[in-house]
Parts: sequence; C-alpha cells; structure tokens
Amino acid sequence: MKIKKLLSTLAVASMLVACGGNTGGDAGDKETIKIGFIGPLTGATSSYGIPVANSIELAIADYNASADAKYAVEFLKEDSTGDATQAVNAYNKLVGEGVVGIVGPVLTGESLAVGSASLADGTPIITSSASGDAVTMIDLAAGTVKANFFRTCSNDSMGGKFIASKVGDGTIEAEKIAILTNSDSDYSIGCVDAFKTQAAADGVTIVSEQSYPEAQKDFKTYIQKVISSGADAVYIPDYYEMIATVVKQFRDAGFTGTFLGTDGWDGVLEVSGVDKSIFNGSYFTNLFDDRAEGVVNYVAAYEEKFGGSTNMFGTMAYDATMILINAVETAGTGDAEAICKAIEATNYEGITGKFNYNEQHNPTKDLVVKIIAEGAYSYLD
Repeated sequence: MKIKKLLSTLAVASMLVACGGNTGGDAGDKETIKIGFIGPLTGATSSYGIPVANSIELAIADYNASADAKYAVEFLKEDSTGDATQAVNAYNKLVGEGVVGIVGPVLTGESLAVGSASLADGTPIITSSASGDAVTMIDLAAGTVKANFFRTCSNDSMGGKFIASKVGDGTIEAEKIAILTNSDSDYSIGCVDAFKTQAAADGVTIVSEQSYPEAQKDFKTYIQKVISSGADAVYIPDYYEMIATVVKQFRDAGFTGTFLGTDGWDGVLEVSGVDKSIFNGSYFTNLFDDRAEGVVNYVAAYEEKFGGSTNMFGTMAYDATMILINAVETAGTGDAEAICKAIEATNYEGITGKFNYNEQHNPTKDLVVKIIAEGAYSYLD
C-alpha cells in the first residue's frame, strides 16, 4: 500500500479509533495476518510495556481503517512480566498461533532470550525499546547479525557516543564529568562503555566513576563522592523512574551542575509527583523530534483512546508496527525469510522520520538532544 498516503490519514484514522469508530476496516476477502507483542504488561516494568502494546494496537487499527490495506491485521499480545523465561514462553505461544512477526520484546534481557530462541524458525522481530548492542547480533565481536531481529530505537553505543560527542565538541558545556552506572542494567552499562570510549577520544575529563545496584534507594554516599570530585556534570544512563529518584537526591544535596542522559530519560517529566524544576539544565539523547506532525497526531490519538500518556517506547512501537506490516505487504507472503529480507531493505517514512537499516539491523537515523528547561522539554537545535 501507499505508506505515505496512510500516514497522511493518520490523524483521521486515529481519531476514529479514539472515538470508538469501526477501525477493523472492511475485511471482505482480505487475508488475515497476525502480529504479536511480547513485553511487561504487569509488574515493575509495566510502565514501559503498556505504552508499547497500546501503540501497536493503535497502529494496527489505523492500518485496518485504511482503504489501501492489503490485509486484515489481528493483534495478539503476551505479558512477559519483564522476565526472560516468560518472554520465551510467550514467543513460543505466539509462533504456535501463527504470527507473521512480533513487535517487542520491550526489555534488553528478554530480547536477548527471545532472540536466541527465535534463531531456529527466524520469526521477524522488531523491538522499539531494547537498546543493548548485542540484541540484534549472534556474536557482537564477530559482527554476525541475527537475520530476523531489528529495532526502531537507537542502540546503546549510538546513544552513549552521541551525548559524549556533544560534550567533546563544546556544544554541551561541561569540564569535569562524573558517571553513575546501574550495575544491574545492560542498558546502563552499554551506554557508559560507549560514552567513555568517545570521551577518551575527545579528551573529555572523567573525574568520578561509580556503580549502583538496581535496588538502590539512598544515593547519599554516591552523591558526596561526585561533589567531592569537583564534577560539574553527571552522566546517568538509566530509565526515567530511577532518574527521578537520583536527581532529586542530588538537588537536595545542593548539587547545581548539569545532568546528562540517554533515551531512557524520555518521560522523566511525567513521573507522578515529580518536581519538574529539578531537571532544569539536563540533556539527553532521543531518536526523534516529538514536534513532528506525525508524532503530535499520534500522541493526541493515544491520549484520547487510552486516557493516559505514551512515551518514547510507544512512539517507536507505532513505527515498528508499520515497518513490519509494510514488509509483509512488500514480501507478499507470510514467509519469515522473505519478510526479514523486506525489513532489511526498508525505506520507510514514519511518524518519527525515515528508516533504513545498517548491517547490524540498527536504524540509520540521526539522534537529537533534548533539553529540560523551565520544567519542560526543548531541543538542542
């Protein structure tokens, strides 16, 4: 179908969804295909998984409502609870139910497990949020890629390298950097490794490095070491709920410097009860500009339909779903290998920008840097 035409009708189709209109489309004699989701819908990480699942549902409804749709798409979702074993069980169930592809999993750990389990049958998978460098790779060191695994988000190396480069070239003014790493998070570790490599190449001074466990609640000792180091900026690549906790304690301790992050920060201003002003002067990377018309329309439709806020993971899941459907249309078959080859050759204009894939199945998109100022997001243009 004409993807650009579909995107131009996004606002209309989405509002039909939001208002409870018939979004199933006229199935008629159309072949039905099934698309699956794997991710946490319950448990501690459900705040990441729910917007992804909702956004897939929204994208499928928009597609089905389009007069140009070649297929009738059915959505099947499975709750992993954020657990790798549960995610593999969910994968096996979805494959048994005949899905042509899966959007997800949401977390890096469960994506690594599902990726390994998927090698035998090659079911097409596109994650919108699992950023670990190894997620799309069979062997990262050897450079061998999983033929069936792709993503729409940035990978850890990309995010860590990009924010470090902005310090290195003086775009972000910071002289002495402290780093805090979540030692239980592959995401945090990967971002830090890439940041340090780029910082070393650019001559950026790192004055303090510390690691904390996922369960850490009191950061007083960590903060005092940062302050004692003379750091004027702190790099903390973690997800927004942890960031809200850490930054508040930094500000309460009197730290007035700059905070640096990567895409896990997106959504930090929406954390319940947070004082938004504590993040003023912070910078973090993202893969898209949410001022774009397609994103604005998507956000409005999402909020109307689901009665809550989406996040970066959900936004990228909308595009991941459309990329997968477009690949099925291009392949003209449910054959997994043919669909994967079509994804590999993607040249897709989505709500978050244009998608092509490199040899490691990462999107070849430029990152943007978001700034928090006066308790609101803006951009480092």
